[in-house]
Amino acid sequence: MRKILVLGSINIDNVAYTKVMPQPGITVEGDSFISNIGGKGANQACAAHFLGADVFFVGAVGKDNQGTMVEEYFKEIGLRYHLVKSDKNTGAALIMIDENTAENHILCVPGANFDIHNKDIDEIESHMNKGDILLLQLECKLETVYHAIRKAKEKELVVILNPAPFRKDFPEDIYKDIDYFIPNEHEMDGYVPGDMSYIDKAKVILDKGVKNVIITLGEKGSITINKNEIIPQNPYKVHAIDTTAAGDSFCGAFAVALANNKPLKECLDFATKCSSITVTRKGAICSLPKLEEIK
Repeated sequence: MRKILVLGSINIDNVAYTKVMPQPGITVEGDSFISNIGGKGANQACAAHFLGADVFFVGAVGKDNQGTMVEEYFKEIGLRYHLVKSDKNTGAALIMIDENTAENHILCVPGANFDIHNKDIDEIESHMNKGDILLLQLECKLETVYHAIRKAKEKELVVILNPAPFRKDFPEDIYKDIDYFIPNEHEMDGYVPGDMSYIDKAKVILDKGVKNVIITLGEKGSITINKNEIIPQNPYKVHAIDTTAAGDSFCGAFAVALANNKPLKECLDFATKCSSITVTRKGAICSLPKLEEIK
């Protein structure tokens, strides 16, 4: 198995579940509340780790109680990591889950996540080996993300980018260094606006140099487009109660299957199966499936 390096965010997720979403000036009662470790980077690293991959995670936390809690949790589950210790607070997310649709509404405060810099990537360069996989998102400082991608390509790693949240200033020269570009449908509409099919939008991204575009479509599954084929992936039918971390589960699981040298279609099916389990549970990391559950 190839190693998976994950660069990304760590947040403390504060999640409220409600049947009535609040409107400006109107207070409503929620049904339940949980606080747990999340953030796209931590979610994806843990998703891959729980599925048996060799994972090395790079993130940042504050010198606060939340940062200590995060580090203790990573030690408890046996996740290898390099944590930047920031003078800023550990990142935080406020999440509201609409219990009628299981859809989430998320506000992130980056905090320490924006204190990972180029020098921190250079410090872990020894962990980058030819053929390994680098998995990233866009909840950290963008300059650092781009530096990591360029460094990974110099070392001949496979680069998987989950371009979330949408960034309108995404540089054109980075696309050519991305092997797998995995947005959801809303993010894809941001990167390629206009009234076009997702296949045509994917072709726009492919023309920029990306090797594969995988658009996740929620309850409709996903569609993958590259220069040689178009692969629609059907969803697994489940009763969703919380879509938090569904995309992260997909990305982490996809990286694991890829690290195991599985064919593309098997990678997509495995990722879809894992994310379908995630949405049946509340929370972020605590909702991610373990390898024995998939087997």
